[in-house]
Amino acid sequence: MKEIINKDLMEELGISSLPEEEKNKVMERIGKLIYQSVIIRVLEKLDENDVDEFEKIVHSVQDSNEGAENILKFLRSKIVDFDEIVTEEISTFKQEGLNAISEIK
Repeated sequence: MKEIINKDLMEELGISSLPEEEKNKVMERIGKLIYQSVIIRVLEKLDENDVDEFEKIVHSVQDSNEGAENILKFLRSKIVDFDEIVTEEISTFKQEGLNAISEIK
């Protein structure tokens, strides 16, 4: 999921100017939030058997990079518009972030 969140998002949210360590922490949190939003949406589209299979994959892989790749591969195989959902969730997060930033200014 990290590859999907690009430099444009960092630039638009003003994250790119942070020190590298802080930038990485913020981007990791953003990635987790977007990932959670995507998972909520795609779980609604899976049937009961697919949800069971998804849960087995999640429990078997924990936090490894390979595990994340297996999860994404599974979801892409089951959800035709998976990449579109990811793009929409990134866009939604970005817009909400920009709205929050503009309210602060």
